[in-house]
Amino acid sequence: MRDLLLIFLTLFLQITAARIFGGLFFDFLTPLLLLFSITKPFKETILWTLLIGLLISAVYPQPVLVLLTGFVVAQWLWRVSFFENWRRKPGMVFLAGVTFSFMWQVCGVLFAAVTTDLLSMPLFLPPLLSSFVSAGLFTVIVFRVAMFKAELEGRAW
Repeated sequence: MRDLLLIFLTLFLQITAARIFGGLFFDFLTPLLLLFSITKPFKETILWTLLIGLLISAVYPQPVLVLLTGFVVAQWLWRVSFFENWRRKPGMVFLAGVTFSFMWQVCGVLFAAVTTDLLSMPLFLPPLLSSFVSAGLFTVIVFRVAMFKAELEGRAW
C-alpha cells in the first residue's frame, strides 16, 4: 500500500510540475525507480515498473512498450553495475540519478527520433537537461532521507 501511495504521489508531482513549469520535465520517477531497484526483489521491481509504465503512458504520449523498455533496461543495467558503498556518497548518488534518468529516457528520445524530426521539437535540449539535473537532485534527497530513516530504525543502509 505504501508503494502504491508513493507511485501516485510521484505521478502527481510529475504532472503538476509539467503543468506549472510549461513543459519542463522534472524527473521524479528516477528516484522512485532507483529505490525500487535496490530495495525490492527483481520480480517485485518489475511488477511495480509495469504499473508505473502503464500509468505514465496513460498520461504522457509515449507508448507503453517504449517506457517499459527504458525502465527495465535502466534497472537491469543498474543492478549489473551496482556499487556497494555508493549510497553514502552524495556525489555518486547524484551521478546515479542522472545516469539512470539518461538510460530510460534514451528510449523515449530514440522513439521521438524515429517518429518525428528531433530538430523540429521545440526546446528539446532544455527539458532534457532539466530532467537530468532534477533526477540527480531528487535522487540525492530521496536517498538521504532513506539513509536517515534506516539509521533511526537501526537497520543498515
